[in-house]
Amino acid sequence: MKGEAGSMRQEKPKQEERIWGSMKKAAFILGSGLLLLVAFSNSVSGQLQRFWDASGCFQQAQWERLLSTFEGKEWILYIIGWPDLVSPWDGTERVDSVSQ
Repeated sequence: MKGEAGSMRQEKPKQEERIWGSMKKAAFILGSGLLLLVAFSNSVSGQLQRFWDASGCFQQAQWERLLSTFEGKEWILYIIGWPDLVSPWDGTERVDSVSQ
């Protein structure tokens, strides 16, 4: 019985070492994964922000060009665009707003 008690005492530190070793490995893997995920998401969000800024500038320029064509009278754009808004989405029965 004395031999069994001695081996139990020796197994306990070995088991604790294994547990701590496993916890360190798990923390390293999870920490590295989290770091890579954050870096990737920052990179992607930066690229998307650049894309939306560029497209936003383009759309704003086109709107200003259209507005200057009608001399800043937005109500004319509303009236001209109204038939296009109420027309069906499939485009088969499109109302020609220019001929009206």
